[in-house]
Amino acid sequence: MKYDIAAFDFDGTLADTMPWFNSILNTVADKYGFRKIDASERDELRHREASEILKYLNIPLWKLPAIMSHMRTLMQEIDPSVHLFDGVADVLAQLKASGLRLAVISSNSIENVQRVLGAQTAALFDDYECGTDLFGKSAKIVRLLNRHEVEPARFLLVGDEMRDIEAARKAGVQVGSVAWGYNHVDALRERKPDALFLNVADLPAILD
Repeated sequence: MKYDIAAFDFDGTLADTMPWFNSILNTVADKYGFRKIDASERDELRHREASEILKYLNIPLWKLPAIMSHMRTLMQEIDPSVHLFDGVADVLAQLKASGLRLAVISSNSIENVQRVLGAQTAALFDDYECGTDLFGKSAKIVRLLNRHEVEPARFLLVGDEMRDIEAARKAGVQVGSVAWGYNHVDALRERKPDALFLNVADLPAILD
């Protein structure tokens, strides 16, 4: 087996949170005083880095923790509208049965993550690194590496955003990008991840 651990991002990778995110974004914009966007702008922003998106929306960094906390609360209140992508639960069970250790790395809360996963799928995961982190996703990766005593070359981060690629590179681990999440597949391809998964059925290739 090529990897000892596969760590998955949650929003946009395991869970289809984009429709919910789009539905509440302008309401959150009203509350926190940042720029509203329309459907055409949302599509264009899928090609941009996270820092560029914040600048475009006129969100200062000091407001970001409060906005993220508010959105996690909103997700907890309406979690029935958020679900896993089709086929994800079966693929995770297949990966786990192969002997691969599984983890979740997310800025979302562990309560939201496990609620959407459901008890049976949540139990497949060996570890969770969830919640906001001053040092970002790369710090979460390093903690998993240390706890599980895994070499960076044997660790794969699977995510849907350009910042996942950046975090993996910073931590020195491998990274696979999925084509069905927040960043457009063309933007991800330009960053040259170690693997690119065009659909959920491609994920078992992690084992090759």
